Amino acid sequence: MNHNLNALARHRAELAAAGIELTDLTDTNPTRHGLFDPAILDVLARYLTRAARYEPTPRGPWPARASLAERFGGDPDDYWLCASTSEAYGWLFSAFAAAGQAVAVPAPGYPLIEPLAQLHSLTTIDYRSWYLHPSGWELDRDGLDRALATPGVALAVAVNPNNPTGAYADPWLTQACARRRAPLIADEVFFPFQVGAPDLGPVGTRAQPSRLAGHDEVVSFGLDGLSKLLAAPQLKLGWIRLSGPAVERTAAAERLDQVADTYLSVNSLVALALPELLTLADASVTRITARLRGNLATAQRRLGHYRLRTVDGGWMALLDVPPLMPPDDLVIALMDRAGLAVHPGWFYDLPDDALALSLLPEESQFDEACQRLTAGLEVLAADAGLSATGPQYD
Repeated sequence: MNHNLNALARHRAELAAAGIELTDLTDTNPTRHGLFDPAILDVLARYLTRAARYEPTPRGPWPARASLAERFGGDPDDYWLCASTSEAYGWLFSAFAAAGQAVAVPAPGYPLIEPLAQLHSLTTIDYRSWYLHPSGWELDRDGLDRALATPGVALAVAVNPNNPTGAYADPWLTQACARRRAPLIADEVFFPFQVGAPDLGPVGTRAQPSRLAGHDEVVSFGLDGLSKLLAAPQLKLGWIRLSGPAVERTAAAERLDQVADTYLSVNSLVALALPELLTLADASVTRITARLRGNLATAQRRLGHYRLRTVDGGWMALLDVPPLMPPDDLVIALMDRAGLAVHPGWFYDLPDDALALSLLPEESQFDEACQRLTAGLEVLAADAGLSATGPQYD
C-alpha cells in the first residue's frame, strides 16, 4: 500500500490556515504538556558565572561524568557528553561504520534511525518483533540472528523500551550481539517510564526491566539524556555510556575521543549544572510516569470498543481499529470529523491497522480526545455500514 506523509502534513496545514485547531495526539514534546520543572531554570542560573569560562574537554566535564556514573553505574571515563541522542547516533555511525555498511534496526520503530544512517551513507536492515495479545511483543530471535549475520552489518540498535510499542528489550539481544561480535547501540531514553504493570512501587524502589547498556560481554553504547529524564529537550544534553570487554572497549574509546574532540558540541552551562540537575530526575520521572499511567487507564476505559495493545513502558500507546478505509484516509477523516491528529501505524512500520497515540497530554485533554476518537470512529463505521463496536479479533 502506498502512503503519503506529505498529504497528511498538507491537510493539517490547510486546516490550520483555515483556523481549525486540532487536538494533537501525536505530540510527545513534554514542554507543551506542563511537564517541565521550573526549578531547572533556577539550577541553570546558579552556573551562569562558571559557564563564562570555556574549558573544553572531549568527554565533557569530569564532575558531570562522575554524577552519571554515580546514578547509572560504571566509571566516569565510560561516559561522553553530547548534544542529544540523535547526535550520539551520528557519532557512533561515523566512528564504527563505513560508507555502504548497514545497521540492524528494530521494527516496528520510530522513524529516526534510518534517516540518520542515510546521512552517513549507511543502509538499514530490520529485525522484527511480533505482537500477541494480551501478552505483548516478542522478539523474532531468528530474524535478529539473520540480520546480524548479513554481510556488511556494522552495528545493531535496540530501543529499550521500544518506541512506539512500549516493549522492553529481550535480554537475549545482548547475547546475540556478543555471539556475532556486533557492537550494540542501546537507546534507553524511555527506560525509567514503566507504565503497564500495576503496583510497581515508587521510582527507585520498584523492580525494573533489565538495561541493555553496561554489560561486559558485548561492546555497547548506552544512550540517554535530559530530553526524557527531565522532560527538557531544549537543554540539549545527552550522553553515551561505553561498556564491553576491556580490549575492545579501549579501542572504542579512542575512536569516540576522536569524534568528540572534533565536535566539542556540549553546552558548557548545562554540562556544569548536570550534577545538580540530576537531583531533580526522580521527581521528574515520578511526575511523568503518573501522567502516563493515568492516561493509559483513561484510554483503556474510553476506548474499550477497540483493542489497546499491551504497553509496558514509554510515552506511546497503540490502538487497533477497524479497517474502515485506507490508513491515510482514516487519519484525514479523523482530522475532519473528530478534530484529532493521530499517527497511522505505518509511520512506525506497523504492518496492520493501528493508530499511535501520545500518552503525554494533560489528563482532561486526553480524556476528552479519547471520547472524540471513539465518537469519530463510530461515525465513520456507520458511514461504512459496519458495526460500531470495534473490530473482532481471533
